[in-house]
Amino acid sequence: MNKYLSISIASILVFSAPGIAKAQFSITAQVGGVPTVSGASLENFNEPSPSILTFSGSAYLVTGPNYGVAYLPPYFSGSTAAFFGESPTYGSDSSQYVAVWGNGSATLSFATPQHYLGLLWGTVGTGDRLTFYDSANNVIGTVLGTDVPGAPLDGLNNPNDTLYVNITSTTAFSRVVVTEPASPSFEFDDVAYAQVIPEPAISVLFSAGLFILGFVLRRKSA
Repeated sequence: MNKYLSISIASILVFSAPGIAKAQFSITAQVGGVPTVSGASLENFNEPSPSILTFSGSAYLVTGPNYGVAYLPPYFSGSTAAFFGESPTYGSDSSQYVAVWGNGSATLSFATPQHYLGLLWGTVGTGDRLTFYDSANNVIGTVLGTDVPGAPLDGLNNPNDTLYVNITSTTAFSRVVVTEPASPSFEFDDVAYAQVIPEPAISVLFSAGLFILGFVLRRKSA
């Protein structure tokens, strides 16, 4: 199969503490992909201090590779770079990107609650983690590198190890915290975000919700 074809949708139900709205995520991933939401806000992190981004510990805006702490630029292919006004359009990301490792974290904060997040996710790893928070600072769910459909998870930096990942949540989120407790680091660039849920994702999430409701009802009646 051509590596630039979309990888199938994965639907994940994420449970939170009692009394807190749980989020259900629809996730798609594509090598060389672009955001799936028309009119989403875009951030390519090329400014010195992007307004939606803050850091803690070992997390930074960087350019190029740093083999000493095992971070490498995401790999551009397909339409991603041109969509975000980046260059070159093929090969290693030569612009600023975000690298997180060790005890560090990068936080994406939004002035208004969002339902959609897209990001260029470099060298998707098993320890990569996105933690989603609502406006009351409750954790509503997490997305791990292992949740990304079709990710090689081989720790390499080949063209097919960077994917554009689109995440849609049934529960609105106001903050996303990016962490990588292990090695190598979590690298990402070219974030998109939007308040709306795309119509195809609504259908997927609704169908998954009906399936889960049916399963719960069958267990109660058993």
